[in-house]
Amino acid sequence: MSLYQITSEMQGILEAVLDHGIDSPEAQEALNEHLSGLDEALDLSAERYCGFIRELEMRAEARSKEASRIRALAAADDALATRLKEGLKAAMETTGRLKMELPSFKLSIAASGGKQSLQIDDDAVKGLEVPLVKIVTEPNKEAIRIVLEAGGEIPGCRLLPRGTSLRIR
Repeated sequence: MSLYQITSEMQGILEAVLDHGIDSPEAQEALNEHLSGLDEALDLSAERYCGFIRELEMRAEARSKEASRIRALAAADDALATRLKEGLKAAMETTGRLKMELPSFKLSIAASGGKQSLQIDDDAVKGLEVPLVKIVTEPNKEAIRIVLEAGGEIPGCRLLPRGTSLRIR
């Protein structure tokens, strides 16, 4: 019996009892016996669900660790390629060979395109006029939370209810 079927059947029985009541002790005993069977089925289903959930969590953790390991390997390969490229570039510049034609590759050292890099000293920002400065305003969530938790009100702000979660131990 599936978890959905068990839940639906238990809910249906409880609704029937609430709607019609139970007059005879025999009917009460039959109901208790039926509910007991459903409780056992629910226990079995919940046991299987928990086993499967635990297996999925363990698999996800293992895959996450493997993904981290592979990301670290990729980062190491990328860093090594960058260092080798910089070394080759330095050797070409030192020897004055800005272009090289090899059997499998063509190498050339060229100026980078795009916008030219910009450096702005912290002191320079203070003296800039309004069109040259971008002012960004964002809410201080921690300060707002403190006010709301203390019982204060801020228009458009509210604390949301905490959710619930199933804990399997």
